[in-house]
Amino acid sequence: MSKTSVEDGNVRNTELPVDDLTPAMNKRLRMKTDLVILPLIVITSTLAFLDKNGMAYAAVYGMRKDTHLVGQQYSWLGSIFYFGYLFAEFPVLWLLTKVPIGKYIALCLFSWGGVLCCMAACHNFAGLAAVRFILGVLEAGILPCLMIVNSIWYTREEQPLRTALWYNTFAGYIFLIYGAVTMGFGILLFFALPDAPSKAWFFNAEEKKAAVIRAAKNQTGVRTQQKWKLSQVLEALTDPKYYCVAIFVIAQSITNAGITNFNPLIIAGYGFSAPKTTLMATPQAAVALVAQIICTATTFYIPNIRCLLWTLSCLPALAGAVMIHTLDIEAHRSASLAGVYLMGFYNVPWVLMLSLQSSNTAGMTKKSFVSVSIAVFYAVGNIIGPQFFRTDQAPHYPLGIGAMLCCFAVMTATGVLYWVLIVVENKRRDAAYGRPGENAIVTGLEIDEQDRTDRENKEFRYVC
Repeated sequence: MSKTSVEDGNVRNTELPVDDLTPAMNKRLRMKTDLVILPLIVITSTLAFLDKNGMAYAAVYGMRKDTHLVGQQYSWLGSIFYFGYLFAEFPVLWLLTKVPIGKYIALCLFSWGGVLCCMAACHNFAGLAAVRFILGVLEAGILPCLMIVNSIWYTREEQPLRTALWYNTFAGYIFLIYGAVTMGFGILLFFALPDAPSKAWFFNAEEKKAAVIRAAKNQTGVRTQQKWKLSQVLEALTDPKYYCVAIFVIAQSITNAGITNFNPLIIAGYGFSAPKTTLMATPQAAVALVAQIICTATTFYIPNIRCLLWTLSCLPALAGAVMIHTLDIEAHRSASLAGVYLMGFYNVPWVLMLSLQSSNTAGMTKKSFVSVSIAVFYAVGNIIGPQFFRTDQAPHYPLGIGAMLCCFAVMTATGVLYWVLIVVENKRRDAAYGRPGENAIVTGLEIDEQDRTDRENKEFRYVC
C-alpha cells in the first residue's frame, strides 16, 4: 500500500495511504460538499445574477423615467458595470494566488450588497454610472473564484453539473432587497465557506485528508495559494485553446449583455404590462435551468461529450434569434415570443465551457490567469453588447438581435474548434508518451506539490 504526503494550502497532513479513498468515503465527501459548499456558491452566483438583472427589471418599472435617462444612457449603464469589472481583473489575478479564497468572496459579496443598496438613492445618470462601476469592481473576482472553488472541491466528472447549478419606484425596492440580502449572505459566507478542503469545518481529520486525495485525481492542483509564476502565464498565452475560449467568451458575453439588460424590455415590447412582463420572462429562465441540468447531468454518465453538447446547445439559441429577427411581431407574436424563450439556451454552452476550463487547466498561476482572462473577455463582451441595442430601435432592437444571431453562430463554431484541438493534442500525447498510468491520485499529489501545469504533466489528458 503506497503512501504519500498531502499538502493543501498552508496545512501539511500526515502520511496516509493514497488508496484509502473507498467508494463509501468518496460518496460521503461528495454528499457533505454538496450540502455545504454547493449551496454557498449557488447562492453567491444567484445573488450576482439577480444584482445584475435587477436594473433591467427596475427599468420596466420606471427607473429610466425616474432617473431621467435619455438616448443611449441606459445602454451605457450596462457597459459601465463591465468597465469596473475589467479594471479590477488584473489586481484579482495577483490576489487569487495570495489570499484565502473563501474570505475574499465573502468580503466582495458583503461590499457589493452595500453598494447595491446605494443604487436606490440614485436620481440621475452620473450617480447610477458611479454605482455600476463600483459594482463591477467588486464583482470582478467572483467568477474566477467560483471556477477555482469548483476545481478544488469536485472531481472532473462532478464539475459540469455543479457548474450548472451555481451558474443560474419598484426600482428602488428591487435594489434595496437584492442589496440587503447580498450583504447578509456575505457575512454568512465569511464564516461558512472554507478556503480549501483541508480547512473544511464539516470534515473530520480523516475526511480532510481524503478530500485532498479525491481532488488530486484531477491532476489540476488542490492548493489555492502558490508562488506566482510568469512561465505559467506564458504557457497559457501560447495555447491555441486559450484563444478559442477567448473568442467564445466574447461572443457569448455579447448575447449575455443583450439578455441581461434588455430581455424584459424586449418582452415588454410585445405589449405586456410591467407585472405581466416580469411573469412572461419566467419561461426563458425555466428553459435555461432545465437545459443546463439535462446537459450537465448527461456529462456525468457519458464521458467526453461536453464539446458536443456545447455545440448542439448553441443551435436552439441560434434558431430563437433567427425567429425574433425575421418574424413579424404583430402577425406571429406567439412564435416570436417562443424565439425569446429558445434563447434561454445561451447559458448552456457557457456552463460547459467553464467546466472544461476547470477540468483542463493545471498550475495555480495558470489556473488563476485563465480564470481571470475569462472574466476579462466576459467584461469586454458585456461592454460591447449593450451598444448594439439602440434606443431609437426600441422595443424590437433589430441591430441587437442581429448581433446576437451572429454571436450564436460563432459560439457554435468555437465548440467544434475546441473539440478538434483537444482530440489532436490527446492523440499527440498518446503517441509521444504512451497511455497515461493508472494511479492518477499519486500523480496528482506530485503535480500539486510541484505546482506543475497540464502541459508539463505528461500523464495529463484533456477532457472534451
